[in-house]
Amino acid sequence: MISTETIKIELNELTVYQLRNLQHAINKKLKEKTAIKEPSISELLTNEELDMLAEVMKV
Repeated sequence: MISTETIKIELNELTVYQLRNLQHAINKKLKEKTAIKEPSISELLTNEELDMLAEVMKV
């Protein structure tokens, strides 16, 4: 099993583009598992939040 610390390090190395792709993949998988069609508004993070996250990660 992957340790929490390893996951944190790998997530910190992702670009904004990769984070958006990861968000999309997670959303898609969750919808498949629950078989509930929700509007795209229910994304894990909005584009604005992802941009803020990218700014924080630059520091």
